[in-house]
Amino acid sequence: MSHPVITVDNLSKYYRLGETASTGGVMSSLTSLFKPRSTAQTTRDLWALKDVSFEVPRGQVTGIIGRNGAGKSTLLKILSRITDPTSGSATIHGRVGSLLEVGTGFHPELTGRENVFLNGSILGMARREIERKFDEIVEFSEIGVFIDTPVKRYSSGMYTRLAFSVAANLDPEILIIDEVLSVGDAAFQKKCLVKINHLMRSGRTVLFVSHNIGSINELCNSAVLLHKGKMVKSGGVSETIEEYTKLIADSSTTQNDAGYHGDGVSLNRVAVARPDGTPETVFDINDEIVLTFEYEVHKPLETLQLTIVALRNMIELFSSFDTDGLEMPLIRRDPGRYRASFHISPRFLKAGGYSITTYLGTVSDLLLEVPASIQFTIEELSENTAYRGYKRERLGHIIAPGLWDTIEL
Repeated sequence: MSHPVITVDNLSKYYRLGETASTGGVMSSLTSLFKPRSTAQTTRDLWALKDVSFEVPRGQVTGIIGRNGAGKSTLLKILSRITDPTSGSATIHGRVGSLLEVGTGFHPELTGRENVFLNGSILGMARREIERKFDEIVEFSEIGVFIDTPVKRYSSGMYTRLAFSVAANLDPEILIIDEVLSVGDAAFQKKCLVKINHLMRSGRTVLFVSHNIGSINELCNSAVLLHKGKMVKSGGVSETIEEYTKLIADSSTTQNDAGYHGDGVSLNRVAVARPDGTPETVFDINDEIVLTFEYEVHKPLETLQLTIVALRNMIELFSSFDTDGLEMPLIRRDPGRYRASFHISPRFLKAGGYSITTYLGTVSDLLLEVPASIQFTIEELSENTAYRGYKRERLGHIIAPGLWDTIEL
């Protein structure tokens, strides 16, 4: 096994929220002398990271996953030397190229060209090395003539394209990326994926955060799951993603009454239950599952449809329309409240955590989208998996509904 190029050992980062930094002015100092001290607690302690430890071997692509506020970006900022840890250590062997959130890494007053050379110099590259790579960087970024424009005038997409191109093409031994695939058009996102694959095959080490779990699954050969600043799991990609979906399902409820409002429609309630109406979030693989959606129409809408998309491990599995099977699917909905139910057959979904994205729209317009409107988990509680053969884990995403018939010849 290759030696680790990244070693994170009991890494912690502490913030005290609510502290107000002094401006340093004389009037500010004098005023504070005469202000009565409040006895109420105005600050809050936050451990953005707490005792996180893992290693990344050379040439490995590792995804960092977790919900918002889990500590993912804080971890990458420490590894990129943008901020210091409160305790613990992060040791890196090799030249690092970082692409964090839009707004870091470039000087806004400098042109794209000047920032390319500045970043190369920071990485320790000679000017001749940067010149040799310059045309490749500009071509990949698709910036064109804007390379000589100050980057403060760039759109977020232009900024990110150039930032990724610099980070990926200046021969870093280690590439650290935070959500690059969330900015830019689909064509450039695909281009980034191809480039990361190329870096991976060339033996570079890549560490990146993405909410696109499909990309994590496709690109990475290991993953780290963070939750509320702590490391929940580190290891294989599929097992770590499975743990992530269970974590989401464990925090879910049997119904969502939050209320979501779109253009002329509202989604008031989403619930998951057994056929007899008993609320539930954990089902056996042989159970029937009923999803219920209550929505309100505020103005007459032609061709209104309710659509759901089911996801497992954040990968889209199937979709269904409330007009499926109707001879005349173009339905007019007048103002009022409606309830729609969708029945998921037994032995259709594999064991795992699932979430449902709900859409309301017409044939021409999307009126409302609610990601993860409800979550639930399926377990193989009534199945004996001990003798399933060479693969105890079912391949594919769903269970084929066909019937087997075996005879002796």
